[in-house]
Amino acid sequence: MKITKKLTALLMAAIMAFTTASCGSSESEPQELNVFVMSPDMYMESFLASYTGENGNITTNVEIGLSNIDMDTGDILKLLNTKLMSNDGPDIIILDDINPKGYIESGQLADLSDIVKDNKDLIGGVAESGKSGKGIYYIPASFSFITETKKAGADIDFTDMESFISSMKAGGYMSGAYENQAVLWYRTEIEPQIREKKKVTEEEVTGYFEKLNAMTDLFSWEERGMKKVSLYAGNFQINPLSEFDRIHFGKFDAARDYTEGIGTLQRLYSMAADGDISFEYTKKDGENIYIPRCIIAVNENSKNKKAAMKMVEYMLSDEGQRDVVENGGYFPVSRKIIEEELEAFGEEDFYTDGGHHHVKAFSEGAKEEIMAAVDNLKYESYSDVYLMEIILSGAMDYINGNETLENAVTKTVSKANIYLAE
Repeated sequence: MKITKKLTALLMAAIMAFTTASCGSSESEPQELNVFVMSPDMYMESFLASYTGENGNITTNVEIGLSNIDMDTGDILKLLNTKLMSNDGPDIIILDDINPKGYIESGQLADLSDIVKDNKDLIGGVAESGKSGKGIYYIPASFSFITETKKAGADIDFTDMESFISSMKAGGYMSGAYENQAVLWYRTEIEPQIREKKKVTEEEVTGYFEKLNAMTDLFSWEERGMKKVSLYAGNFQINPLSEFDRIHFGKFDAARDYTEGIGTLQRLYSMAADGDISFEYTKKDGENIYIPRCIIAVNENSKNKKAAMKMVEYMLSDEGQRDVVENGGYFPVSRKIIEEELEAFGEEDFYTDGGHHHVKAFSEGAKEEIMAAVDNLKYESYSDVYLMEIILSGAMDYINGNETLENAVTKTVSKANIYLAE
């Protein structure tokens, strides 16, 4: 049968229509995105799992690396690394307290530079914290401030750990959660020195262990029945307890604390306005320290790389950043959304530990001060949780009497230096 030009054109049109329909159908089919998170965090899990994509057809599965309390950091990282080396790696990795250097150098993380470049509202210092060479390989979707809070009139020196301990003891002052204080001082004073020199000495570790031991005298241990520290992996993650609430209600006198969300910061400013407490943002060399939260990285070898990139774009978009505030309760990394939320947070009543505080809206002065603090977010407190586990586990063995100071220090220094040399 002779095929005319007209019939050929009709056949080609039909084929193209079928092909286009098939491609469209493929794009609209439900997909799954797999996200790996090191430790349980119900707010982060809920926030991540709520993502369903532009068309609402994506299921986001969140896998928690720390699946039982007997696992240590090495077990979790081994699990992640095994997945990445197989064809079953996660599409997105939440790098909170996971050292990204090795993953970046081995080419396992995708470059996110274009996402940062296209989003003009991101806080510059935070958005570019994952810069390495010419690329940006991780982006925090939120962050926490660190604040130093004391009751009004208390003479407490937060300059360094030794000054803090001596001034607290001199005034007979008490602080709140021991583990939080130990980890925060580690993050801001100890680990930066270790990472800069890429080695530790017995003298440095001995001094830190002795200061941690001396710091146990600043805390009440009545609820536990005995003085026993629990510096294990579950406590190394962000665990905001809003110690300034307890300072305001007269439970404690001072603390260095996580301040993770706008609502939390609003209470802090309101309580300070009442004149019962005072606070400052923790600084390093004059720059505000921040802790990156929900640190997003995309697996370079992801089977769903395009969809994973879309998820990162969403999490940093206006809508996603509002979700960070409303669903996650975190501080967004979008300067625009921070300004919006400072205006939106109104008055409320807050109750805790049997106390009541009427939280006032942000004053104009407070809003200006917060935005100035946001613009000065330059120093990233990004801890390597594996190194932290080595150091703090050694301290725990000594403080709880399971090891002599000399043995605990020797073992800790040996493990830390082997790890740092790898």
